[in-house]
Amino acid sequence: MGELPEAIADGTQESLMASLTSVNIACGGHAGDEQTMKATVEQALRWRLAIGAHPGMRIARISDAGIENAGAGHCRFSYDQVRTLAEVAARCGARLAHVKPHGALYNQAVRHRELAERLPKVSRDGAGTSRWWDWRDRRCWMCFGKQGFGLLPKRLPTGVMSRMEHCRSRKFDDALIHGPGEAGRQALRIAERGTVIAWME
Repeated sequence: MGELPEAIADGTQESLMASLTSVNIACGGHAGDEQTMKATVEQALRWRLAIGAHPGMRIARISDAGIENAGAGHCRFSYDQVRTLAEVAARCGARLAHVKPHGALYNQAVRHRELAERLPKVSRDGAGTSRWWDWRDRRCWMCFGKQGFGLLPKRLPTGVMSRMEHCRSRKFDDALIHGPGEAGRQALRIAERGTVIAWME
């Protein structure tokens, strides 16, 4: 949520909230600004939804050689985003319930344990929460679990998974389910049986 100003303005975004229990709000990294954050928080409050931060990255990939400095920089950048949304939410009378990183950020943390080990502080200090959403890699679950974090798994009705339980790379044409009928069937598979479409990569 909070990624498309036009969807906020024309009511499309809020119309979806009747079907939700929580929202992840873009907080300035890959999309969003303080105005869209405030509007989205206010909408979420009207629907009594749990509010989470959705921090993004400035670049899509960190090289192995650059993980030490880049990891610290991205954690600082993510902290600033989460802190900004937390402050906006507080002015609206709300607090953040969780952090759900943008795909580029958590995919890098799955690859780089050093980055994963830096990120809990972003959630705890920036949002005042100890819930981290969408940590699918087992090693990262262990890393965060050891620091007392509650971890909430996520699946995408429109996303195709690999056998390693990561989203199939968007570089492939078949990485997303585009038809609403098949997306709906996948949503039901997830909710009722806990299964998803997966590729053996």
